[in-house]
Amino acid sequence: MSLSKNNSIPEIIQSLLLQLPRFAEEEGDHGIVKRSDLIGALCREQQIDPAVAENTVYLCETLLDTLATLKTDNLQRGEWCFVSFPAQLLAMSVLTAMSDTDSRLFADNFWNTQGIADDKKDRQREVLRAIELARHQHHARQQAQPIRYCYVAWSIVKLDGAILFYQREDTRKRFDQSAGDYGLIGGRTNQNDVRGITNKTELLKALQSPNSPIIKNALPETLKRELREETGLQFETHYTFKPWRTLKPFRQVQGAAPNHALTEYYLTIFYVELTLDGYLFLRHRVDSDARLVWFSIADIADGEAVDGKIPYIKALYADYAGDRAALSTDLSELPDSFAPGYVLNKEKFGITLPIDAGKPVAAGLLGKEKPLALMLSNRQLALFLGLAAHLRGFEFTKLAENLVLHPRGWVEIIETSSMRVELIELAALSNGSNWLIENHKDQLFRLSMTPLSVFFADELFSFVVAPGDLNGVTSKIPVTIRRQSFDTAFGHVGEKSEAFKISLELAHRLKSLTENQFSVDNDLAIKTEDAYKKGLHKDLRFQALGLRNLVRRDAGIVKFAVRYLG
Repeated sequence: MSLSKNNSIPEIIQSLLLQLPRFAEEEGDHGIVKRSDLIGALCREQQIDPAVAENTVYLCETLLDTLATLKTDNLQRGEWCFVSFPAQLLAMSVLTAMSDTDSRLFADNFWNTQGIADDKKDRQREVLRAIELARHQHHARQQAQPIRYCYVAWSIVKLDGAILFYQREDTRKRFDQSAGDYGLIGGRTNQNDVRGITNKTELLKALQSPNSPIIKNALPETLKRELREETGLQFETHYTFKPWRTLKPFRQVQGAAPNHALTEYYLTIFYVELTLDGYLFLRHRVDSDARLVWFSIADIADGEAVDGKIPYIKALYADYAGDRAALSTDLSELPDSFAPGYVLNKEKFGITLPIDAGKPVAAGLLGKEKPLALMLSNRQLALFLGLAAHLRGFEFTKLAENLVLHPRGWVEIIETSSMRVELIELAALSNGSNWLIENHKDQLFRLSMTPLSVFFADELFSFVVAPGDLNGVTSKIPVTIRRQSFDTAFGHVGEKSEAFKISLELAHRLKSLTENQFSVDNDLAIKTEDAYKKGLHKDLRFQALGLRNLVRRDAGIVKFAVRYLG
């Protein structure tokens, strides 16, 4: 006899419940029931076909075994025996719910996700996480199959040796808080990223299937969307990209919001190259959005917290099989996402700017500079000095209105003004010269030279040594090199001083250059120049002042180039 309307599944399970073995609440006494007896009882009491009874018993047995409520040894002998009294309670709870048409393990709307509060999503996640962790951790061969698949596009945005991360949206709700709260810019592919599939059923099936070529091909679209959502960057206007690394499939019990399950991730990381507009836009965005943070490559390799922030890139660590040194090397070898790209980038080339418009700009190979055949007006020189000072990173104590100073020498004129017109004209005047000024969309301007190749007039600088130190007997004495303040079209540049320690002998030799003339073949002059160039001249703080040289050869004479105060 087969199953009929008079033999509903709930009724059959109700009969099965009456046949279950029992386990004592105390002392551990327990009973055992043979599988064949369960099948026979169902056939007699429900008058159903033996095949139906057998399938029902095997289905329930599989369920209870999955819940780990039945003893494995007994099952192998064709017997049901509960592991413990709580195991019996769990089995009876589940089977009773299945046998009662009015019962649910959860409320009818428990698994709804639209328009529900965070606490309800958290409860969904807790249930899924508990089940999936147990399934993953207690799989007999440690190879539990994932039930969720994610295709992820990550990006490498690298500037000044650091890489951009974004605060993960579900940081507050994650269980493993130590795993990290900041991820690489990017995210998961959704159905809107996929092209070429119009049938929604087929599309969802592909998204929720392993190793789908169609979804992998959609990752570039995912990257564009995620970069737009997390940083505001627009493809082509602000950046382009290319694949950097495709990771091995990565599994973990994880998921955004309540979508928590054993998940297999397919990740591709893309390297982003920024345009000038993208670079400036991103700098502003990072300054205004606390969710965007930079991690150094050392911080990424360490994976430890930095100011309370932890990088979350477990899949990348796993792809490198834990070799953090190799990861660090590969990231270090990647170029920055935006390079200055100075138009004038000649080796051993320099340009020196006067403070007085009556003097020419000198340019050429270092040591062989020549005056340019071009005289600037006072206003043009003031603009030129402003561009040069900003390129050099000098600090402005006062800044003109409608002006924004950006990194790497760029100056933005934010409103139509006479200065914009003047800079457009100055940029046109510099075209083809040794002091090229870039003009980007008649709004962004910069002196397009390597910063350390730009110098300022000697008369701005002075060398200060205390007479008492000079007359002392210590081996090293303090000296100061001072750059006086000066005005530019962009604003006033403040005074800057740097203190150094040099040998007493070198200090005396430098003083002698201010008091006497020495030819370029004079042994004392040569030794003085050599000692200066091997020490003070190479100091980065000295170079940052913008002084071309403290000791210089001119018309066959070795001379001290700046004012000596002592």
